[in-house]
Amino acid sequence: MKNIFTLCILLLLTACSSSISSNKTEAFWLWFVENRAEFEHLNEATRNEKDEKLNQLLEQLLKIDDGLAVEVSNESQGVRDLVISAEGDKEKFPVVKEIVQTAPFIPGWTVTAFRQRSDDDFTLQYRSLRFTPSDMYFYPIAEGDSLDLIIYSKGLKNHNPDTVAFYGLIAMDNVLGEYDCVMKVRHYDFQDLVDEKDKSNLKPLKDLPDYVDSFHRNNQRNKSQ
Repeated sequence: MKNIFTLCILLLLTACSSSISSNKTEAFWLWFVENRAEFEHLNEATRNEKDEKLNQLLEQLLKIDDGLAVEVSNESQGVRDLVISAEGDKEKFPVVKEIVQTAPFIPGWTVTAFRQRSDDDFTLQYRSLRFTPSDMYFYPIAEGDSLDLIIYSKGLKNHNPDTVAFYGLIAMDNVLGEYDCVMKVRHYDFQDLVDEKDKSNLKPLKDLPDYVDSFHRNNQRNKSQ
C-alpha cells in the first residue's frame, strides 16, 4: 500500500506541475495576442526602443521558465516569425515544444521552436573574436552513431577557451539550427586555424549541415537493414 500511495502522490505532483506550466503558457499567449501590435513595427523603432520592447517580451516568456530566449523576425510578405529558443539547453527543449504547440492562431505571425539554420553567411563578433562560417572549416570524428566535430577558425588562440566555446556554439546554432546543433552532434572542439596548409584535410563549414544530415541518415538506414 505504501508504494501505491507514493506512486499516487508522484502522479499528482506531476499533474499539478503540468497544470501550472500550462497555465503559465496560456497566460503568455494571452498577453502576446493582446500586445502583439507592439512588436509589429520593431524595424521602425530606435535601437533603445527595440531593446526595451524585446525585453518586455522576454520578461513575459521567462515567467514560464528561466533560460529561454525569444526573437522576432522582420516582416516577410506580411508575416513575422516569433522564435522561441532554449538557448541550446537540452533540458528545456520540452518546454519550448509545449509553448510552440499551444500557440494560438495569430494573424500575421508564425511561431517557430528553436533557432533555425541560416541560409546566408554571417559574422558573429564579440570584441575581437569573430566567427564567419565562410572562413571556417570542420573535421568530423565518427564513433558508431555519435558524431564529434573539431571546428577551425582563425584567431582563436588569442582568446579565452571558454569564451571561444560559448560564442562558437552560438555560431553553430545558426549553422546547424539549435535543435540539430544539440541533438545531432555529441561534442564540439574549437581550434585555431594557424596555417593555410592546415585546410587540406578539412571540410568547409558551409558543407556541415549536409554532412550532419547525411551522417545520421546513413546511420538510420544501417540500423533498419
